[in-house]
Amino acid sequence: MPIRVLAPTVAAQIAAGEVVERPASVVKELLENALDAGATRVTVSVRGGGIDEIVLQDNGAGIPADEIELAFARHATSKLQTADDLWAIHTLGFRGEALPSIAAVAQVICQSRSADAATGAELRIASGEVQQLVPHGGAPGTTFTIRNLFYNVPVRREFLKSPAAEAAAIAAVVTQHALAYPQIAFTLVRDGKRVFQTSGRGQLADVILELYGVEVARQMLPVAARAGEDIGEVRIDGMVSAPSVTRSARDGMHITVNGRAIAPRGQVGAIVEEAYHTLLMKGRFPVVMLHIHLHPAAVDVNVHPTKSEVKFRNPLLVARTLGRAVRDAVQQTVVIQGWREPDGTPDDTGQPPARLEESGAPADVAASLAAETAGAPPAANASFDMTEFLPVPSHRLAADDTGSPSQLARQAELPRAADPGGPLQAVLSHTERLNAGGVEDRDKDPDAALEPLPEEARLRELPAPFAPRDLAPPAEPARPPTAGSQAATAPLSGAAALPPLRALAQLAQTYLLTEGPDGALYLIDQHAAHERVTYERLLAQHGAGVVQSQALLMPQYVALPPNAQQALLAAADDLAAWGFALNETSGGIQVLAVPAGLVLEELTPMLNDLAGHLSVGGGRTPSDRHDLLLATLACHTSVRAGQTLTAFEQQGLIDQLAGCEGPRTCPHGRPTVIVITKHQLERQFGRLGA
Repeated sequence: MPIRVLAPTVAAQIAAGEVVERPASVVKELLENALDAGATRVTVSVRGGGIDEIVLQDNGAGIPADEIELAFARHATSKLQTADDLWAIHTLGFRGEALPSIAAVAQVICQSRSADAATGAELRIASGEVQQLVPHGGAPGTTFTIRNLFYNVPVRREFLKSPAAEAAAIAAVVTQHALAYPQIAFTLVRDGKRVFQTSGRGQLADVILELYGVEVARQMLPVAARAGEDIGEVRIDGMVSAPSVTRSARDGMHITVNGRAIAPRGQVGAIVEEAYHTLLMKGRFPVVMLHIHLHPAAVDVNVHPTKSEVKFRNPLLVARTLGRAVRDAVQQTVVIQGWREPDGTPDDTGQPPARLEESGAPADVAASLAAETAGAPPAANASFDMTEFLPVPSHRLAADDTGSPSQLARQAELPRAADPGGPLQAVLSHTERLNAGGVEDRDKDPDAALEPLPEEARLRELPAPFAPRDLAPPAEPARPPTAGSQAATAPLSGAAALPPLRALAQLAQTYLLTEGPDGALYLIDQHAAHERVTYERLLAQHGAGVVQSQALLMPQYVALPPNAQQALLAAADDLAAWGFALNETSGGIQVLAVPAGLVLEELTPMLNDLAGHLSVGGGRTPSDRHDLLLATLACHTSVRAGQTLTAFEQQGLIDQLAGCEGPRTCPHGRPTVIVITKHQLERQFGRLGA
């Protein structure tokens, strides 16, 4: 075929695909323009997930009437003049591609008036063609109305997700900007219902309280650090969560560089996650709102088509300052025990932690940092050493008279998180007073739980996860099964099956000590074991179409960030199939029914975990998505570590585990059973010789 020059309309639609991927991309670009225009109030309204309509209104500087048509010309911008300006970008937008790209694939109405003009202008564009330009009044600022996105590019429109999923993506974008700019009042409205509204008073704690609720806000820790001078200065501020607040995905990690939101992956995300090293389980992520401030000439923001990644001129200083700031904040609530050499000095071997190696830290950064730590010139193959900017704390656990760690001394020595001030403190104090008034007498008396109860009465009083249908005891009271006896549930055949096991004791209220054939000792993790039992029970119920659901006498309100709220609503049908009944409400979700066996204390963490899985796609295939959802349900409806089980309950759990198809691991892949054979015991005790 001969070479031809594409028609301007076709070229514009192709170019628009690099900027406008989905409705959330439109909102992001328009938000950046509003912030660059000095807006202090921004309202985003969407219909049909932003596919049908997006309306963004701000009170910024506005566009002069004689320049409004020029604003939609490709590469027309007021933020750059020469190529040298690219070395010190002070604004969020600068390429001059957003407005023409949006206009090429949608129907656009732009109404704007500058503060010093008596009237403004209204411009209507469709498929990049100007339809009408007329005078317009109204308040100073700009209002964009975007309708029928991708109406002229049907192939792109077909690949969009459901309106609820697209609305969740928009909520995530507005949330990110609201956390980055607490001094600006943001309002998000979906299909006529207000999702959230921030005050714009400049307090990050206020925004966190509005978006994440009281329980998360009260466990956020302030972060502040500063290093370098002049053009090399780096400042870090924001808030990070205590290790007790985690998510199953990175959707709670919000990081900005000079006010620009960046993706929480790569080098910066790895440094933040490494600051929580040894404090979070694998696959769990903190909630962070961190702002990195540098001189504009010290960062390159023009390295990614969506401007979601940046490069630092001095990545060493940024990495060290960020890592120390987060680690120091976390030390307010926990004791971080780092590795020390026998002489008491920190381990400064220069070897990087495995998680940073996996994250792909740049080789030049790794070499420079390791060289600086050793006081030598940078080596070409040096490693990215986190020990330089993640210090070992000076305080340690106190010891009692026997030399063992003292729990009381630890609680007395550890500093509490800094109390947030202002309106947040008032709300938290009020909540604490309400909670204090509802504590039952038996919870105040630690000895009350030690009083023995008859076994049958004990079983009736257990919470749902321990109900007899889940941990069914043997027909007769805990009679030790012999090697040839049959368990209450017939065990499977093959290497994966468990032999008949006899419950001996419970260790640390977490592990079950059991005896198997030939004197082997089986250690069972009670949570992982019950998780496997619950997982297979739910799977069987779903296959039979009889998933058990429990209607709540009093509907429960769960405060959730907007993106999590929209992600759950988008999957409401899937969640209903597993026993949930959810309604949308202001600032969160109203729960009307839950899966049978779920205790209400687990409701909020479960919904957060489910939203985390759903917001990142929840697996590559529908089957993966269902497995993740089912594993999360099983985790939160199972026996927890630290809960006491009677002998009946121990034996019932063991027998049910033996009847599972995959008794050796939990749904997340962790082992449920560890075996120490009689031969190993005899060898350890010297009965078989050295």
